Amino acid sequence: MTDRFSSILPVALMVLPGPDGTMTFVHQIKGPYADNWLLPGGGVEPGESAEAAAIRETAEETGCHVAACSAFAVYEFTGTWAQGSYHLMLFGFLADRAYRVPAGFDGHNVGAVRQSRIGEVPLHSTDLQILTDAGVASYSDGTIARALAADGITMTAHRVSGTTRVPVPPAS
Repeated sequence: MTDRFSSILPVALMVLPGPDGTMTFVHQIKGPYADNWLLPGGGVEPGESAEAAAIRETAEETGCHVAACSAFAVYEFTGTWAQGSYHLMLFGFLADRAYRVPAGFDGHNVGAVRQSRIGEVPLHSTDLQILTDAGVASYSDGTIARALAADGITMTAHRVSGTTRVPVPPAS
């Protein structure tokens, strides 16, 4: 039996500002980055756009219903974990404004949800690059490279300058 990480997995995440200069993090309980504080996100379902997946996963994990967001980068991660190799294709989105996690919200498939200032939670090595690219942090290339190497992760970033929606022609 194969698991969802045995082939390239498309995932989407949301950089979600919170109140008073905080960011929203979730404590991951499954997958290669289990037991880490990460940005909210998860797998893109068949027929779902990456943006829709980021919005859906954010609502499921944090209770925040993002009205609008913008793509800022696409990342490729490769590494190994207890179950073997993984290859993630991650689409990064930035929420349009700050959102507050509803009091008492218990996120789906996460151990906890926390809105904290950057540096108040131990960041996963991949989040250093993502938060920098989203313009909400500024980690040096050397710091990012050392953190990724320590975790055995190869990460390639492809920055997005804008999104163009291609119109779908009417059915004939």
